[in-house]
Parts: sequence; structure tokens; C-alpha cells
Amino acid sequence: MGTEVATGSSGTLAAVGSSLANVGTATKAFVLAHPIGMATVGGALLGIGAYYALGKVFKKTEAPVQTAPAAA
Repeated sequence: MGTEVATGSSGTLAAVGSSLANVGTATKAFVLAHPIGMATVGGALLGIGAYYALGKVFKKTEAPVQTAPAAA
């Protein structure tokens, strides 16, 4: 289930199917190539998270309905 290991023609071991490492490498290359875009996306995610978090904190609650006592 993990990384498969294959023996090459020279007898050395080569890692086959290390897709997780490839994803990490691709992500690093993308971040290095587009630093402003990544900063913008990160800032947007922080802003959206803060907006919703503060919205939950300062959400107005409905005041309980007070009924007038019945006149006798």
C-alpha cells in the first residue's frame, strides 16, 4: 500500500509511485513561481475566516418576548 520499490537493471533500488512526494514538489514549485498569488489567496482565506468567526461572536440574539400581565 505504501511506496513500491523496484530493482533497476543496475541492481539499485528505485522508488516507484511516490506520488505524495511529487505533489509536494509540484506545490513548492507553484508557490515559488507565484508568490503574490499565494499571498493573495492566503490573505483572502484569513479574511473570510475572520469574517465568519467575528460574525458568530457578535451575532445578535433575539430578546425574549415579554408579555404584559393580564388585567384582573
